Amino acid sequence: MRAALVLALTSLLLFLAGSAWLALYPGVPRDLGGVADLDGAAAKVRIPVGEDDHLDGWLLRGSRSGVIVLLHGYGRDHHREWRYAQFLRRDGWTVLAPDLRSSRRAHRKPTTLGFWELSDARATLDWLRAQPEFRSRRVGLFGESLGGSVALALAAERPDVAAVVVDSPFADGAAAVADAFRYEAHVPPWPAAPIARVLARAVTGHDPGALDVIAAERTYGSRPLLLIQSGIEDRFGLAQVERLEQAADSSATLWRVADAGHNHAWIAHRAEYERRVRAFFLAHLLPPPGAPPRASHLPRHAARRTHEEVPA
Repeated sequence: MRAALVLALTSLLLFLAGSAWLALYPGVPRDLGGVADLDGAAAKVRIPVGEDDHLDGWLLRGSRSGVIVLLHGYGRDHHREWRYAQFLRRDGWTVLAPDLRSSRRAHRKPTTLGFWELSDARATLDWLRAQPEFRSRRVGLFGESLGGSVALALAAERPDVAAVVVDSPFADGAAAVADAFRYEAHVPPWPAAPIARVLARAVTGHDPGALDVIAAERTYGSRPLLLIQSGIEDRFGLAQVERLEQAADSSATLWRVADAGHNHAWIAHRAEYERRVRAFFLAHLLPPPGAPPRASHLPRHAARRTHEEVPA
């Protein structure tokens, strides 16, 4: 009996260790979703992170004054964001799509569900504000899944973010880890999720359950928000969906797509999705007539960074 129990526990720990490693370093497909690859039309830019690291970003300049930063989700890179950039650029917006360090090939960071990813998003906005051509422009954020959670967390910190669209964010990291076991691995979240968090923290030094998106959403307050969520429980449960809806300000626009799975609203209802997102940014990112330039709230250290583009 004892030997069987030891074998069962050993098997569980090996399963969880393997699952945690795959979760930290997932595969990153080139997920265009059937749209054109816009890499050739974009300027590749180098975005400093700290003193000795950087992100790669892809910048599509537009004719309007506003800029939209696109933040990809878990296990994806900037190619995924071209499905959204292709219709946003038709409206003349400048679009910046970085690769978070957890998705790059060389010197890759582990996925932390917020720690490294939020650091990368901060660096992206700092870099944007350091460029003279963008310093006074209104900035919007668009993020999906993990990128949506990070977008809300970043916007809560930065009053110079004028508008945010998020598609299928998680409510907090702990719920995201638990739902990954419940809906993807099809195993009970307890004790798998707590053990996976301990293992992930041992590897990365950071708890993947730490990011509190609900608190960020409340701090973001009454600034314009379009919250897009799925009604099918294939990645995050409806409990998270409802928590995010309840935490949103009464002025927020909520769109729950009943027949769409996680991040599948664009696939399920492409024309309606694009209509809603385009209308949202046109309503909230254009400066009011006669409005003075918006203060950038640029961190002092970021002001020293210069514009840098690198060959694609």
